[in-house]
Amino acid sequence: MLTLKENIRNMYCHGSIDKMPAPGEGEYAVYPVNGFLERPANNEGGLDWFGCNWEYIEIAGAPAPDIHNHILQDICEWEKIVMFPDLDAWDWEKAKEIDNVAHIDRENHLVNVIVCNGMFERLHVLMGFENALCALIEEPEAVGKFFDAMVEYKTALIRKLKEHYNPDVITFHDDWGTQKALFISPKLWRELIKPRMKKIIDFAHSCNIGFIMHSCGKLDEIIEDICEIGVDTLQCMDINDLARALEKTEGKMSIQASVHTQDFEARNEAGILTPEIVRETVHKEFMELGKSGRYFPFLPPVSKWYEEIVLEEYLKCRELIK
Repeated sequence: MLTLKENIRNMYCHGSIDKMPAPGEGEYAVYPVNGFLERPANNEGGLDWFGCNWEYIEIAGAPAPDIHNHILQDICEWEKIVMFPDLDAWDWEKAKEIDNVAHIDRENHLVNVIVCNGMFERLHVLMGFENALCALIEEPEAVGKFFDAMVEYKTALIRKLKEHYNPDVITFHDDWGTQKALFISPKLWRELIKPRMKKIIDFAHSCNIGFIMHSCGKLDEIIEDICEIGVDTLQCMDINDLARALEKTEGKMSIQASVHTQDFEARNEAGILTPEIVRETVHKEFMELGKSGRYFPFLPPVSKWYEEIVLEEYLKCRELIK
């Protein structure tokens, strides 16, 4: 029988599991990360370590890039303007203290460090969303060179995290999709992002770190590509065809997905969501997808009445699946 730590490790890294893990079971997630500033500290507004300004958005409960002040106007000028953090000069001992690294029970908990702002996200944080999308189409060569620099930076960051945080896995954030499709064409994603992401993933694996890819939006067109470049677990939204994703990736990648978050919230606001609908919907999904041994839901801390039912039903279903 596996320990809770072994079970979640195997779930993330597509090994054999005893059962789908419960939220937080055998895992310690370093999030929000305050010791290094991919975003402002304490989940608030302010500057990140690239000098980009963020504003706290009350309704989202999180900071978002300041849309009025952009560091970079022209992607062709990025080498002159963008200042990458000096990772060697950073006070990593202080960072570990802020993030309570010394107090982690590593014997019983897998350590998961969240790494925000991948290549695409950093591009639009620096430039603004519209400018970033235009740059991808109009100046792909310049964007490619910037992304190459991002690969060097992210691998250097992972090296520092290995040395000072020693995570078992990292959760790497880069949102690539809208509600209906990718922000850019699959062809452009494959040319500009896919090969560079593979370098980052390969480097993480060389450090014996499992790789969780967090990416919101509709990603169906590139699910197999994501698996192909070595992602161990894709953390995504339930708007994707999860059954097809599990079939197409043939057990080589685990899927952690939200559970009808948008659908349930919309119905709840309209006054047409019932406990019976919630229970029936999630029971069917947990039982069908859970049998693959490669699926488990992303369940944030309960804050709504229907989320209590989702968690309750999940804890029942995971005991039923053999």
